[in-house]
Amino acid sequence: MNLYAIKPRFQQALRSIERPLVRRRVHPDVLTLSALGLSILGGVSIAASRWQPWLLLPVPAVVFLRLALNALDGMVAKDLDVARPWGEVLNEFSDRLSDLALFGGLATLPGVSLPLAASVIALMMLASYAGILSKAAGGPRQYGGLMGKADRMLLLAAASVAAFFAGPWVLDYALLLMTAGILATLAARLRKTYADLKSRVK
Repeated sequence: MNLYAIKPRFQQALRSIERPLVRRRVHPDVLTLSALGLSILGGVSIAASRWQPWLLLPVPAVVFLRLALNALDGMVAKDLDVARPWGEVLNEFSDRLSDLALFGGLATLPGVSLPLAASVIALMMLASYAGILSKAAGGPRQYGGLMGKADRMLLLAAASVAAFFAGPWVLDYALLLMTAGILATLAARLRKTYADLKSRVK
C-alpha cells in the first residue's frame, strides 16, 4: 500500500481546477511539461540552498504542484478525449526527468552523501522501469509498493523543511529511508508482475 491508493480522492479534490482547464481546452501535454518545468526549478532551488538555506522551504509547494499537475494531465486528457499512446510516453518520460531534476539537485548539496543520493536515483529509475515493464509484457502498469512517486515526493518535502531547521544531515536519513522503501517497492512490483503474467499463461 502506498499513497497511490488515495489517488481517486486526490483527483476528486482537483475537480474544481480541472473543469476550467477542460472548458478552456488546455492540452494535457501543457500540464505534463509544466510539471517537468516546475520540478527543474525545484531542483535548482534545492541545489542553490547551499548558499541560501531558505530555498529549501518552497520544496513542499513544488512537490504538491507537481503531484497535482501529474494528476490533472490524465484527468484532462480523458475528459477532452485526447488520450493517446504518445501522451503516456511523454508522461512517463517527463516523470523520470522530474525525479532526476529534484533528486539531482539534492545530490549536489555539500552535506548530502553523493553515493547515497546516486543510489536513490538509480533505484527510483529501476522501480519505475519495473512498473512499466509489467505493462510492456502484457500485464497492468504496477504502482504498488511502500515508496511510490507520491511517497518519495512527500518524504522529500518533509525532509527539506526539516533540513532548513536542523541541517542537511536530515536529508541523508531521508535518503536512507527512501533506499529501504524503494528496494521493498522494487521487490513488490517484480513479485506482482510475475504473479500477474503467470496467471495469464494458459
